[in-house]
Amino acid sequence: MLAIRDGLRGLLLASVLSTFVASLGSVAHASDQEINTNPLTAKVRLQPSTVGDGQTAELHFDMEIAEHYHAYVDKFKIAVESPDDLKVADIKVSPVVKFMDSVTKKEREGVENKAQGRAILEIPQGFKHGDHVAKVKLTYQACSKENCLFPKTIELDAPFKVVASVAGASNNPPPTAPDTQAAAAPANSFERAMGQSMFMAILVVFGMGVITSLTPCIYPMIPITLAVLGARTKGQSKLKSFSLSLAYVLGIAFTYSILGVAAAKTGAMFGAALGNIYIVTAIALLFVGMALSMYGVYELQVPAFIRNKVGTAQTGSGYGGAFATGLIAGVVASPCVGPVLVSVLTYIAQTQNLVLGFVLLFSFAMGLGLLFIVLGTSSALISKMPKAGAWMDITKFVFGSVMVGMALYYVAPIYPKWLFHSLLGLAVVMIASAYGAFEPNEGLTSKGRIRKGAMLASFVIGLMFVATGLLDKAGIALPSGSAGLVAGQPAATPHLNWQKFSEASLASAIADKKPVVIDFYADWCGACKELEHETFPDARVRKLSEKFVLLQVDATDDFPGLDKLKKTYGVMGLPTMIFYDGAGQVRKELTLTGFENADAFVKRMNGALAGSPQLNEISQSSTAANN
Repeated sequence: MLAIRDGLRGLLLASVLSTFVASLGSVAHASDQEINTNPLTAKVRLQPSTVGDGQTAELHFDMEIAEHYHAYVDKFKIAVESPDDLKVADIKVSPVVKFMDSVTKKEREGVENKAQGRAILEIPQGFKHGDHVAKVKLTYQACSKENCLFPKTIELDAPFKVVASVAGASNNPPPTAPDTQAAAAPANSFERAMGQSMFMAILVVFGMGVITSLTPCIYPMIPITLAVLGARTKGQSKLKSFSLSLAYVLGIAFTYSILGVAAAKTGAMFGAALGNIYIVTAIALLFVGMALSMYGVYELQVPAFIRNKVGTAQTGSGYGGAFATGLIAGVVASPCVGPVLVSVLTYIAQTQNLVLGFVLLFSFAMGLGLLFIVLGTSSALISKMPKAGAWMDITKFVFGSVMVGMALYYVAPIYPKWLFHSLLGLAVVMIASAYGAFEPNEGLTSKGRIRKGAMLASFVIGLMFVATGLLDKAGIALPSGSAGLVAGQPAATPHLNWQKFSEASLASAIADKKPVVIDFYADWCGACKELEHETFPDARVRKLSEKFVLLQVDATDDFPGLDKLKKTYGVMGLPTMIFYDGAGQVRKELTLTGFENADAFVKRMNGALAGSPQLNEISQSSTAANN
């Protein structure tokens, strides 16, 4: 029995040992795996595949990203290599996931596993009819926790057929439900609501129109509107008042619907314009101008001849006059509808659908005009509306702040982060100053003191944002809790003595029989930052590095000769570290791709020193450092 028990125990021990050895082997194999140089594969198709000249279609990308990799959303770019006269807008990808970026210590957006992309392709008027193939270049950058690849471009073919456009035909039909799901992730909650269904889209914009009708610059239009409609004329029937009111609102609806059709017609160019810093700046300044009007800095009005035309309209002008006056009223209301209108027009431009553009803007205008229909039908309700007073000042403050927020919303993706933070802080400082941050305490009620306290707190927060932005611009970042160092912050830990790589420096080190480390580095490489902040500060690594010539290749941006260096050393991604020994030989087995802790890196450095005259001295120094 004892022999059997001892035998079983021996077998069990042997099994455990064999499993442990196998696991070590698998780990070693995993760590030595080559970098996946093609983590993203894609197919592209044009939908619809048959399109009329002068119309648009959508490029649909079906993408697969290798396991453990993610591709940054902001690094996706597309271009059409041929035919030359095709125009393409920016690509939108989905579904977007958020992850913690090891470089900035902040959340970033990317795609992983399976993803879709969509981009609008414009076929110019008079394009040659027949079968064609669009040569599309898709550029992306993929990273894993271990390494980051350089931006990579893949070439794809999208066959399509061009036919003669049918006069009066609308542009492409609304996307079906599966296409909507495959569309790029909406930029905001408004667009997400839009993507659910046509009914939801109409309902949302109608509701936005109703809310907009309650804004301060619509309120003064009510007496003029009632005069135009003759709502207070004695003997006018309810039916006549309703029909005149409806004609007036239809005039407003016609004005905005034309804008919707225009946005859909210009399509890709309108959407692409929102990526232009100058156009986005102009839109932001428009919002700021409307906000200042809300804050009472000045009164924003349409030209006097238009206001006079509306104000002098006669009640006997009939339905045609009411409709024509509604056309002008749509312009008069523009200071308040601007922020909402731009959001809706941007969405319509992305869909590229004429019918959708007309319907959505018509629905918005009907929501905006609902108040006029109700009051025009029964003018007695005007007495039940709240009178102008303190509530209007509060409303103006809220809507003015919303418009400032809209300005910041549009510049956020375009402006540098330091500038956005500075502008955000400056806006908060100015608003807080204007609304009581430094108001004298004398005569303030308890509510007034609370408001002053809130404004003072906002003022301080605004100053902090301004300071953060300016310090970031200067290359100084404030520490953020336990997040440690962030990009751009002067390091408190010692750095290795890296020199800029050059062929002359390398040749000189080899001639002097000194071992060399060539570090391929980039600011966007997370694992590079980890090596810099966790591995290189180790005392043993710093001591050993004194026996090396340390050369660094900054691959943050492309430069002449980078491709040659990548090809020479077989660099597929970052970080990559190449080791030369004292004999001037590349030690390929010591090449590092990815992050490595200090213990493993010390062994790698000692491996490069093996056989060098400095080996004995280094080994002794390393032993002393360990002790």
